[in-house]
Amino acid sequence: MGYMPHAGDFLLKKDLGREKHYPLKIYFCCDCSLVQVLEVIEPDILFGDYRYLSSIGSSWHFEEYAKELASGYLKKGDFVVEIGSNDGVLLSPLKKLGIKVLGVDPAKNVAQIANKKGLKTIVDYFGEKTSKKIRKTYDQADAIFANNVLAHIDDMDDVFKGIRKLLKAKGMLVFEVHYLADLIDKLQYDFFYNEHLCYHSLTSLIPFLRKHGMEIFNIKRIPVHSGSIRAFVKFSKNKKIKIESVVEKSLREEIEKGFNKYNNLKSFALKVVDHRAKLRRVLRKIKSGGNKIVGYGASGRANTLLNFGKIGTNLIDYIVDESPERYGRFTPGTHIPIVPPEIFRKDKVKHALLLAWNYKDMIIKKEFDFIKNGGKFIIPLPKIEIIPKSPLVG
Repeated sequence: MGYMPHAGDFLLKKDLGREKHYPLKIYFCCDCSLVQVLEVIEPDILFGDYRYLSSIGSSWHFEEYAKELASGYLKKGDFVVEIGSNDGVLLSPLKKLGIKVLGVDPAKNVAQIANKKGLKTIVDYFGEKTSKKIRKTYDQADAIFANNVLAHIDDMDDVFKGIRKLLKAKGMLVFEVHYLADLIDKLQYDFFYNEHLCYHSLTSLIPFLRKHGMEIFNIKRIPVHSGSIRAFVKFSKNKKIKIESVVEKSLREEIEKGFNKYNNLKSFALKVVDHRAKLRRVLRKIKSGGNKIVGYGASGRANTLLNFGKIGTNLIDYIVDESPERYGRFTPGTHIPIVPPEIFRKDKVKHALLLAWNYKDMIIKKEFDFIKNGGKFIIPLPKIEIIPKSPLVG
């Protein structure tokens, strides 16, 4: 995919042009079927000044998630630890349900937000060393959570050594990861960036977990990030928890669809290149008519789409985003200014490229006045469409 800036590095004006670019190459392991990025950026560069807050746009998901855990898997007084807990978006509802919570997150600025909410969060990377400290200071955990974090980790073995030490023998690990099957089916190449080192499937996860004496006992498909899985994991020695039939069924579906076959991934890559050309043509056609185009949603995946597609200020005037952490900053590589929603709603712009297309339904509902006043959302993925419909896309 070429050389890309760090996708989460939203720039101050004084830093424009100073950002580093890194090779973004996607590899497939023929032995374990893991799709991965091998060029690893120093974690402190990625997470030292982190501008992603999980609570922006995702609170509803984690509130439902907490209720499910508390009603079927946890009881009041249980002690849980979350790896990569961000601003406490899951820990907060769990605490309200009577669960004892502890977060671990390497981003100091984000952990500070959680701590101010009364959600104890340790600023550190989780691994064997950290788990020993937690076990000594607190206790073993009844459950450990890792949501949208395993993709970011280079040394997964160290993390799982830590999980094995910290988790009680009858405890469970629950994690959410973006699902490779959905990534391929929906052409989600914008999810490729250097912060995401691994793209998971059951085909790659099951043998890895077996190596650490663990196994998936249940799995749930969820709509987060336009296609993720929530995996429930236990120690293999714990025979009291039965493995649900959905696990084997999902694994068979992966094998039948060939997600572990190199040729299918190669075909996916050709579709990506074709899509990039089509999207640029649509945007240029709109722009050539004297129309202003803005972007909606400044995220890591937006930066992949923009940089890979060479979509900069020549096509996009600004990007609107809900996170105050990004206001007054610029997108890396493309240097598009990021503004709060109020500016967009006061503007008379008629075309918005929906970079946060995975939240399409929610955003269209929220920005109904934009459409009512003649505005059109350009949806880039899984296929290019304009809402309301337009003859510009055929």
